[in-house]
Amino acid sequence: MDQEQLTTSGPVLEFDGTRGPFSKLLIINGLLTIFTLGIYRFWAKTKVRRFFWSNTRFLDDPLEYTGTGGELFVGFLIVMAILFPLGLVYSAINTLVPPDVPAMQIGLEVAYYLVIYALIQIGFYRMWRYRMSRTTWRGVRFGLDGSTWTFLKLSTGWTLLTAITLGLAYPWMQVDLWRYQVRHTRIGSEIFRFEGNGKDLIWAWMTVYIPMLCILFAGTAIYLALNTSGEGKLPRIDPGDGTFVATMGGVIGVSYIAFFLAMFCYQIKQTRYLMSGVKLNTANFHSLLPTGRLLIFAVMSLILMGCIILLPLGLHYGLGINTGVIPDFMESEPLSPGLLFGPYIILFVSLFLIFPLLWTIIFKFEVVKQLVITTTIENADVLEQAVQSASDPQRTGEGLADALDIGGF
Repeated sequence: MDQEQLTTSGPVLEFDGTRGPFSKLLIINGLLTIFTLGIYRFWAKTKVRRFFWSNTRFLDDPLEYTGTGGELFVGFLIVMAILFPLGLVYSAINTLVPPDVPAMQIGLEVAYYLVIYALIQIGFYRMWRYRMSRTTWRGVRFGLDGSTWTFLKLSTGWTLLTAITLGLAYPWMQVDLWRYQVRHTRIGSEIFRFEGNGKDLIWAWMTVYIPMLCILFAGTAIYLALNTSGEGKLPRIDPGDGTFVATMGGVIGVSYIAFFLAMFCYQIKQTRYLMSGVKLNTANFHSLLPTGRLLIFAVMSLILMGCIILLPLGLHYGLGINTGVIPDFMESEPLSPGLLFGPYIILFVSLFLIFPLLWTIIFKFEVVKQLVITTTIENADVLEQAVQSASDPQRTGEGLADALDIGGF
């Protein structure tokens, strides 16, 4: 959608980035990350952020990302010093707890995963704090105040409520956690606020919730149909009724497709809603993030990934071209090393290098671009009144977020 069509009383954000330089950056980052056995990924992530920040302009001035790869690396090392002992504890649970006391083992494992859950929530909030503290506009730094522990308690409470309501409370959880983040985010000394309620998203969430229920009920029905009957057991439906089982299997397949499509659309609608509720004094944000366009780019990415996987098979079995990596199962000769390991090498490179690269270049790039150019700000001149805050920025990087692989860029 053209930026001039998004007219409000304030200027529109601009995005100047193109896929050419971005693709080159990702390829170089990927190669250096492989050659350094993963260590360079902290600097790679920093360069990607600088690309997006520097190409996002507001009032003709770009954002600036001041974080460094060294900060991310140091933060990662600090957190690994915490996670390593936790890994030893988990190993001890499985090896030292006597097998005749399963209740103790279950209790200890539950406690372990609760600790991991708490670390994920802490890591998410500190990730947001770090990124805000390393973002400036016209020399004015963003920041995130608030308490990590308060966010953890809030997140834990909402997670329990969402579990108790079988997922119905999910929109309220997302809105409330976002409200806490926004209300503690500032530019200079000016603090943002958020106005919104989870009830505004409930009908959109129902499009996701109903397919989930269909999957649950159909799966339960198949389980009962294939179970043998007997005393103390659940009643069964005749397992010979193949039509019923096939029908329930079809329901599950259709429901899975409906679920993923509905979740995709819901996430975009939720993002629009959360962005449109952000305010700063008299400045109001509005998002028109497009669902159809992003869906097209997502499908394009998936189709291209599928073509890459199927290309060697098509060349070998369709055109009879020997690629040297597809084994011929009719041959009685022992497989050569290329035929033995070729498929696994192709799968590994595709899953961990080519697919993430394509997904980022085609889809994620478009998400960031559309998020910027379809967001408008009324009374944007209010942001020019922000003054630099005296708060100290976070000194280390996103240790927990990096160690637990939280977040995107």
